[in-house]
Amino acid sequence: MNVMIMAGGTGGHIYPAAAVANQLQERGHTIRWLGSSYGMEGKLVPEMGYEFCALPVTAWHGSRLRKVLAPFNLIRALWHCMFIFRREQPDVVIGFGGYASAPGGIAALLTRRKLLLHEQNGVPGLTNARLAGRADRVLQAFPDTFSGSVEVVGNPVRNALCQLSSPDKRGLGTHRNLRVLVLGGSQGAVAINQLVPAAVSQLSQGSVEIWHQTGAGKQHETEAAYRDLSLEATVVEYIDRMDEAYRWADLVIARSGASTVSELAAVGVYSLLIPYPWHKDQQQYRNARWLADNQAANWFDQQELTPDRLAAELIALNKDRKKLQAGAKRAWQIGIRDSAERVARVAEELISKQEVS
Repeated sequence: MNVMIMAGGTGGHIYPAAAVANQLQERGHTIRWLGSSYGMEGKLVPEMGYEFCALPVTAWHGSRLRKVLAPFNLIRALWHCMFIFRREQPDVVIGFGGYASAPGGIAALLTRRKLLLHEQNGVPGLTNARLAGRADRVLQAFPDTFSGSVEVVGNPVRNALCQLSSPDKRGLGTHRNLRVLVLGGSQGAVAINQLVPAAVSQLSQGSVEIWHQTGAGKQHETEAAYRDLSLEATVVEYIDRMDEAYRWADLVIARSGASTVSELAAVGVYSLLIPYPWHKDQQQYRNARWLADNQAANWFDQQELTPDRLAAELIALNKDRKKLQAGAKRAWQIGIRDSAERVARVAEELISKQEVS
């Protein structure tokens, strides 16, 4: 089976798509990847070992000139897609979002390719929302993203995370000091990087251990924030082995992007979430509420969260380890660890039905 993956723009689209691509490749299928020549996928996908089909497409929003040119750029990208599809002859096209998914999805419909969409967020992206009514199948990570009977398959996460043992077997919450993993995100969430050191400074000396991932270019200033408060912390820009980080942690403080929330559930760890407040559709609030409604997290509005309030929450959780353990267990129970396999199976089903008919 020839599979065309469409994903790009952000890691939130690319990494779930990569997990599905890996699963499909292991099943013996041929993978090609359609993406923007200007996006991060142009670098990441070839490094993963997949053939990359580049489109000259960028964001449709932004400056006034970009908005004026958007229809013309879409038509140009669409013609590129039509040529690529005729050359590569994909049996199924799987869209995960990103700038290339719009022309790619339209091209799939025009050339009568099987089109499968996966939506990672609790609020559908513009491209998936527009294409959903015409796609052969639509899958969603969270309940109620789309109306109607749309299958919930979770978000594909890295295989190493799915191999972690359950929270009780990891000894979560049994360490003398509370182990707090702080995720500032790939771009570096300044609010989190500033807030956490100020909050930790109010806790008893040596009552917590901090492993703080700051994001690009934020390590030195965050190290300085801890140092100025006479605090010890492990501060890094990136964490390559997230499975080791999650295995170590009793508690996670993070944004509530779809991939992060799905990982927290898949590995089974309680979290304090601070949704990114500037998205137009407020998607991170919806993601955070999904975990919180299942008693697997607590979330705070960034505009209202102070170091004092965060410190009080950390102190309470350090005293009430049973709440941490119960929350981690709830996260584990709602986590979907075979999401990549589920998406791969649906893709295979589409082709099987086509061959039968």
